[in-house]
Amino acid sequence: MKTKLTFISKNHISSDIWQLHFAKPNDFTFTAGQYIEITIADPHPDDRGIKRWFTISASPTEKNLILTTRLIETKHSEFKNDLFQLKKGDEIDISGPDGEFVLPDSQERILWIAGGIGVTPFIAQMQFLLDNNDLEWDITLLHGLRSLDENPCAVLIKECQEKMPHFTVEHVLSENIPSDWQGQTGYINEQLITKIV
Repeated sequence: MKTKLTFISKNHISSDIWQLHFAKPNDFTFTAGQYIEITIADPHPDDRGIKRWFTISASPTEKNLILTTRLIETKHSEFKNDLFQLKKGDEIDISGPDGEFVLPDSQERILWIAGGIGVTPFIAQMQFLLDNNDLEWDITLLHGLRSLDENPCAVLIKECQEKMPHFTVEHVLSENIPSDWQGQTGYINEQLITKIV
């Protein structure tokens, strides 16, 4: 489905991570974890063109559509530059939603594995479960990060830990490891998954 989104605002979350807020059209429906394709016209696009795919990091229960993404000031694409130049009221073209990276129909035991900003589908799903008071899911999240400062969902994870009795998280730090860190370090691999799960 092709439609337009109207830009509302952006806010800085942590490190180089931002949230971009768009008004959700009344007839737009999606499932937590799905993605959209964005098109931004640019007379001088880079080699990657004028289209990108972004996971919707908002839950369907939220008022706005939210995209969570990184912006590295010294190194980003022309597309990302255009995206961050949007002003309130500007419109972008999208198609979708698409994707099957969604919660199963029943409360199976789930292992979520994400690296850095790749946690965005799970942000949507965590918020969806909390908003629906569907708190009995058995979920383990393995989240690889370069540092704790770049975690885009620390507050949401804490809420899940407090309200969902079977929700556990293991942060795996690869850089900037605090001297008092007692968690996992390095990178998520088969050995680490076997050890934890």
